[in-house]
Parts: sequence; structure tokens; C-alpha cells
Amino acid sequence: MASAEEFRGATKILVTGGAGFIGSHVVRILLERYSVPVRVMHLPHDNMINLKNLDVELFSGDITSAEDVSTAVAGCDVVFHLAAVYALWLPDMTLMDRVNVGGTRLLFEECVKQGVERVVYTSSFARFAGQGLDATCDETSPFKLNCSYYSRTKYESHQMAERYAKNGLDVVIVNPACPLGPGDYGPTPTGRLIADAFSLPVTMGVHTISNYIDVRDCAMGHVLALEKGRTGESYILGDKNASHPDLMRSLQKVVGLKRPLITVSPNALYPVAYLSQAIAKYVTHKAPFMTPVELEISNVGLIADPSRAKNELGLPSRPIEQTLRDAVSWFVQNGYITNKEVCRKFEQEDGVLV
Repeated sequence: MASAEEFRGATKILVTGGAGFIGSHVVRILLERYSVPVRVMHLPHDNMINLKNLDVELFSGDITSAEDVSTAVAGCDVVFHLAAVYALWLPDMTLMDRVNVGGTRLLFEECVKQGVERVVYTSSFARFAGQGLDATCDETSPFKLNCSYYSRTKYESHQMAERYAKNGLDVVIVNPACPLGPGDYGPTPTGRLIADAFSLPVTMGVHTISNYIDVRDCAMGHVLALEKGRTGESYILGDKNASHPDLMRSLQKVVGLKRPLITVSPNALYPVAYLSQAIAKYVTHKAPFMTPVELEISNVGLIADPSRAKNELGLPSRPIEQTLRDAVSWFVQNGYITNKEVCRKFEQEDGVLV
């Protein structure tokens, strides 16, 4: 493994998925931390708002195209592979196979061919989480989230990364928990918890527990994995375990908006989830409000122990209140939250991206 100083002398760094939620924050940190050119591989239709005014080389390409991947990797000593499809429902779920598994295989093969010094692969803590509402996962936990198509593809690509590491490719694996913060333009399923929280007269808290991390701390974890991570090892990039009702209470406190909070069992929401999914499949062809898979995951929880990343990498942590405040501010400024009371409080504030 090369040292951090050697990586600072790299010729060029590639970040696949660098226009995305986590990826764009990784790019920002690299630009601040290294005097090395950064190439961002992105899809032609990607929203580029998070890279505005950043001095990066943009490469428009498809991670499922061998030719595009070869061109993207060319001349790069270090690769951060974040490009993935993160969804609980899609009109064509096999897209996640093609991108999350097939694209990762193409990327690893090209890194071997071109002699890339180190790869930081972004897996997911879904590889380890889902052990139960009274159980905490770590990097030794077995895979449990078979209910999720997304999780199955990330498990398969995670196992692939471990095989490539055993066969000589210097790969470090990071497993982000549930990221929150500014720049979630999708928004991701996690970001929707915040963006949709004020769309109803009451706030609903589902009886489940998850691990949350500020997206900026998660991004720093990626860079620290480059510098300090052990080849072939996995690092859960997480921070605080919190129940969904407690997260909603913290959100209300940050916003200063008092409203009824109703705690609901996941099982009580299955009729809504199946109806929502059916409407998405046959009518709107857009992501449903809720899916049965979300409820299955809620019933087993996503509790994690990020001790390895904190102890070995020095993974940072910031107060959840700051994360929520910055997330809400960004969502308001970019039109995702339209609740008038929330907007009045945040519309004059500047969102903080780093």
C-alpha cells in the first residue's frame, strides 16, 4: 500500500459517480487536500449542480460501456468508484444489475489492465445491516437483506471487490450508512425522509432504527480509506444510530416547527405501500411514495457499529443537528421543501456544501 504522500503525487484521480450526492463531496475534499487533477465520470444526463464552479475534468460516459470505462481510467493512478444506482423501486430493476454489478466488474478489470495503484470501492452497509431491531452489525456480519434488489446487487459487487483484492488489485471497500446533508438532488431514499417530512399536516415516525452519517463526513471517510485503509478490508462509514421517530423529533427541533408526531408500525403501512407501488408500476412509472421493501427493511432495522472506521481511519463525526439543518436549508433553497413555515425560516440562509 502506498502512503498518503505518495497518493498526493498521483498523476490523476478518477471519481466515477462524482456528480452524485456522496461523490461530489469526495471531489471537493480531493480538490482541497491534493494538488492532483481530478477526473469525474458522469452520465450525459446527470444533474451537475454539485460540481458547479469546481476545477475538474469532466468525462461523460456510461459505466456499463467497456470503451467508456477504459477511457475514463486511462492515465489515472487512483480510482474512487461510486457510480451506482441506489433505488428501492425502478420500472426496470435489472438496471441495478447492469450498473452495480456489471459496471463494477468492467471498472475493476480496467484497473487491473491499466495498473491503477489503489481503488476505493463504495459498497453499502446494506451488505452487513438488517440483523434485527435489537442487533448491531459490523464488518463481520452475514448478509441478511435479501428482500432488497439494491442490497443484493451491492452484496454481489462487494464480494467481487474482495475477490479482486485477493487476486492482487489494491482495493479498499467503504460501506456508507444512511447519508444525510446538503446536495442530495435526487433525492436519495434517505434524503426523502427529510424532504418529505413536512408535506403532511402531521409528522409520521416509523418504528425502526437506522444508522445515519453526514454526507461530508462520509465523503471524508472515502478519502481517509485511500490514505489509511487496508487492502481488501471493509469500513462501515456510519455515525449515529437513531430511531426514525427520534430523527423526526430532532428535525422538528432544528426547524422550530411543532406538530403532531405519530409513531407507526411498519406492518400497518403495507396496504399503503402496495397501493403506492401499484400506482407507480401501472400509472405514473415514477418512484412510489412507499414500497413494501422499505417496510421489510424497517422491520429488521439498519443498526451499525462504525468503530473500525473511526479507530483505523479517523472517521469524523459532527452533530446530527448540524447535518439536519444543512440538509433542510439545501432542500428549501433548491425547491424540494415547499412548506411555507419551513421556507420562511430557511429561505434567507446560505446552504453549506463543505
